Amino acid sequence: MKYTLLALTAFALVAFPHLGLAHEHQIFKIGANYYDFTVGSLNEPIVVDDKTGVDVRVMKVGAPTHGHDEAAHTETGTPVTGLDTTLKVELSAGTEKKTLDLRPAFNNPGAYTAPFYPTVDTTYTYRVFGTLNDIPVDLSFTCNPAGHPQVEEDTSTVEISEGVMRVGKRGAFSCPVAKADLGFPEP
Repeated sequence: MKYTLLALTAFALVAFPHLGLAHEHQIFKIGANYYDFTVGSLNEPIVVDDKTGVDVRVMKVGAPTHGHDEAAHTETGTPVTGLDTTLKVELSAGTEKKTLDLRPAFNNPGAYTAPFYPTVDTTYTYRVFGTLNDIPVDLSFTCNPAGHPQVEEDTSTVEISEGVMRVGKRGAFSCPVAKADLGFPEP
């Protein structure tokens, strides 16, 4: 029974990838290389006063082929390891800010986490900054108060800084909600 449930879960995540974790994907050209940054929160939906964290995954990918199967393209990249020594993440909510270290996720190359406890249900921004291959990066990812609605892929090219161009963006991740919103049987 246990193995059947695991097999069905794995099948659902492969057959219906939108059922997996809700994250924002942005593809950047940094120097001469392309990287897919997948950023969101751990344990979605995130609830005020419950442990969550920033979830960052970085894959080195080939040049994007917009309009084709972008999800399959980016998932075939190479995980970028060692970024815990060159990147940090800054949380911001309103005027409050806090910088956290990224930690490599156990047994998941290219994945990093930074645990925290959200204390208010508001819009959070995760700013990933530092260097990647000796090129300064300063990238922001903001939660969507509406959750993670279907949004069209943005294939516009946006210059972020010298040597850093965003060439694709899709997906979203949700903001924290009050415990009372999800409480059962009492709010």
